[in-house]
Amino acid sequence: MELSDTIYTTERHKNFKNIFLLIVGSILFAIYAGLLLPANNIGAGGALGLSLVMNKLTGVKIGTAQFLLNVPLFYIGYRYVSRRFIILTGIVISASSFLINNLPKLITPVHLGDSLVAAIFCGIISGLAMCCLLVGGASTGGTDITGKFFSCKLKINLPTVFLIQDILIYVIVWIFFDIKYVMYALVMSFVRNQTMKGVQKFFSAYIQCTIICNCPEKMVEIINNTLHRGSTILDVEGGYTHKKKRMIILVIQQNEMYLLKKLVSKNCPEAFITVTAVNTIVGNFKEHSYRL
Repeated sequence: MELSDTIYTTERHKNFKNIFLLIVGSILFAIYAGLLLPANNIGAGGALGLSLVMNKLTGVKIGTAQFLLNVPLFYIGYRYVSRRFIILTGIVISASSFLINNLPKLITPVHLGDSLVAAIFCGIISGLAMCCLLVGGASTGGTDITGKFFSCKLKINLPTVFLIQDILIYVIVWIFFDIKYVMYALVMSFVRNQTMKGVQKFFSAYIQCTIICNCPEKMVEIINNTLHRGSTILDVEGGYTHKKKRMIILVIQQNEMYLLKKLVSKNCPEAFITVTAVNTIVGNFKEHSYRL
């Protein structure tokens, strides 16, 4: 079994992959919140941003403040999102809060010396952390919970919901911190937003594939049984040879392209394949990818 098969196939070893993603996401979030943000004087959105305000005003540790702020939001997640989501989120919040409080004792917080570079780097790290956690079935809590709620209810792209919520929190951060904290935090949120969209697009972007081969019926059957995707067969004629052939058209997601190429290479090595990006799909199309 190849490593690529495990990575690109969402249902293979799903529980193991989810646990791995939750561990990686929690560590990345703790590095971002405990080592990078405070040392580089950058604000943040969500519960973490409010935790930074509480830390400044009362001296409460950032991890502890984050945990306390999330307790009232557990009901929203439990009631309106899913029980599994909120249980995993509770575990992640507990672990990340502990790491945020204790990582600075083990590792010296990193002062990058340039606030803009720090904001960009924090945006990338936090975006990767949130992608790992959301794909694994949890979140960092706070506005991640409300974001998941509004995304499901209003059918809005999740990164966009996070960005709107962050802007509201930045108004509060502005009151207690200098305006430069907010400006760099906005840069960080934009980078995080683009990072999350990039990760989502890498796995779940819609693509249309056309396959011209000598055994279309066999190929369609393999696609149906392996990828579980529908397809269309058209009669075509070669413009140079004028030979009659048949062309398969199907729409898949980016993470399925690896398996499709593998199937075509094995069963119809002489096939001609083209791939085109698809922006929007309306109708009966099932998600076979990792979802934020």
